[in-house]
Amino acid sequence: MPRVTASGFELADGPVLVTGAAGFVARFLMEELRMGPGDIATDMTTDFTVPDGVTRVAWTLPSPPPVDLADVAFVVHLAAMTSVARSHGAALDYYHANAMGTVSLVDSLLEASSAARLLFVSSADVYGSVEGAIRESCPPNPASPYAGSKAAAEIAVLQAHRSAGLDAVIARPFPHFGPGQAPHFALPSFCRRVIEAAAAGAGSVKGGNLSAVRDYTYVSDVASAYSAILAAGASGEVYNVASGRGRTMGEVLEAVIGISGVRLEIETDPGLMRQADIASQVGDPSRLAELGWRPVVDFHEGLSRLYDWWRRSR
Repeated sequence: MPRVTASGFELADGPVLVTGAAGFVARFLMEELRMGPGDIATDMTTDFTVPDGVTRVAWTLPSPPPVDLADVAFVVHLAAMTSVARSHGAALDYYHANAMGTVSLVDSLLEASSAARLLFVSSADVYGSVEGAIRESCPPNPASPYAGSKAAAEIAVLQAHRSAGLDAVIARPFPHFGPGQAPHFALPSFCRRVIEAAAAGAGSVKGGNLSAVRDYTYVSDVASAYSAILAAGASGEVYNVASGRGRTMGEVLEAVIGISGVRLEIETDPGLMRQADIASQVGDPSRLAELGWRPVVDFHEGLSRLYDWWRRSR
């Protein structure tokens, strides 16, 4: 019997393995894929929550796999170091974890003669800064060690597909957000700062580069996009995961202030500026839409959910 995901996409029967299962998106993806008995979730430790019946396994790439990959039908590779800002001072660590970790996983799949389909989750940061809607054909132009490590990992995946027949698809997610996201990312940081400013009776809140344009998608829609690519993506192809709508970070911060119901002025803080920041990053989701994917959660609804989560978590 095929596995039907929460969004209605059909996967062939067989176990699913997710790396980076303790991460932000993984919790939503495991629910989207309706993971259960026979499925495997891996991370550096086993101290994370999984759906009932899912086996938790400690696995730190690029070490050898602790499970038999020959028996797995689908692998979703989420495990990565993800902070763009922190990557500028830790390039070697990022290439080791993100690029070499992916090379190790690919080699392990090939050595096991696994017929598994691999979904490698890359990043829209590989594009760098591009004016207008970015299509998958846009050449990579990474502006950070994080982005460079993801671009290098993509090359390894595509090389294995072309030369060794690995069944692999690549997702390039644009910025996404939702409850549980780490506080160093922009939208959780905005929510935290606004909540703290409101609680302190401050008249202002600080932001960094507020002219930068970003394309945000809510996390559950990102999870459903991954299931669409896993189920129906063409092997060897790349798919943007994006809404197609860009907003300046100033507009996003204004929206958070609006949700708070408190009057706050916005101050630009040079200390919050990113090194080599990307001016514009808006994706064209047309190729993904051809697989039957559509976003469900409106941006402002998703932002309200994130704000409420942070308010309750204080």
